[in-house]
Amino acid sequence: MKRFVKNEAIAPALNAFLTLESETFQTYNQLLTGQERQALNFIGRAVALQSDKHLTLALETEQPLIEVDRLLMKLTESGQGAPLFQQLLANGLDLNQIVTVEGHRSLVRQPLSFPVGLYTVYDPVLFQLAVDSGVDLDYTTVLQRSDRFLETDEINTLDIVLLLTHEQALDEQSLSLFKHPATVGLAERLQRAKFDSVRSIVNHTRYEVAFRYAKHFPLFYAIVGRQIEQFPKMLEDVLMEPNQQEIVKDALLAFHNHQPGLAASMGTDYYESLFVIGNQLKQQAGVDFKTLDNQYVLNEYLEIVQRLRD
Repeated sequence: MKRFVKNEAIAPALNAFLTLESETFQTYNQLLTGQERQALNFIGRAVALQSDKHLTLALETEQPLIEVDRLLMKLTESGQGAPLFQQLLANGLDLNQIVTVEGHRSLVRQPLSFPVGLYTVYDPVLFQLAVDSGVDLDYTTVLQRSDRFLETDEINTLDIVLLLTHEQALDEQSLSLFKHPATVGLAERLQRAKFDSVRSIVNHTRYEVAFRYAKHFPLFYAIVGRQIEQFPKMLEDVLMEPNQQEIVKDALLAFHNHQPGLAASMGTDYYESLFVIGNQLKQQAGVDFKTLDNQYVLNEYLEIVQRLRD
């Protein structure tokens, strides 16, 4: 068996890099193998340090950019990554390099492939730079439909951003840069009761009001997720649609939907918020709950529906 021999140049190369001793660093860097340079990832270390001087030194090695998604996430989280981002762009960063996240990391439990530049979206300054540098906002991909075998839904870059997390909210500046309205992405977020994460999209109607996802319209998912803050605006949007009656009728099917996890986290608010939403349907859309057949109402909601009938 071949005996492992550690490259003695690794430690001095790393130390020289951290202390910005350029000549010493270049000397020891030349003694490293390509695999060792990749493992040390000097560009990644420079971004983690938030240091333009370290990044300049790292880029002089002409090391290929690796783990670009992690680089962009670190820059976005820092809130002050614009100078480093511009350095990377000047040195050949490809914002349209396609990356794929595994299904367990997306809301739809399916792999998502997209241009890596979308990772800048939660920093409006970086995202504007990315758009100016040509990140492809016309990119689309498909998702397998859950309600129809072998059929797919097309999703756009705004959908992709919404599907990567349900925690973070898009600011209005970044949202305004997207060319296409949300479809699947909003439907998935609406079900998770994160009011702030959908507010700007709903307020500016940057979604397809009459888009049907897994048999239902967005208004249905707003009730499922108890989006009481956004519901009046969404209902207002629906009432401007030619098929408003169909959409409202579909939304009432949410009275036969129960989300145990959401109910546990919201407690009594889970049920009271349904009454609030039902009352808005009465006031804004003229829904008569006396005509709602009990077979379409879960036992847990019968008391609420009875209150709406009074």
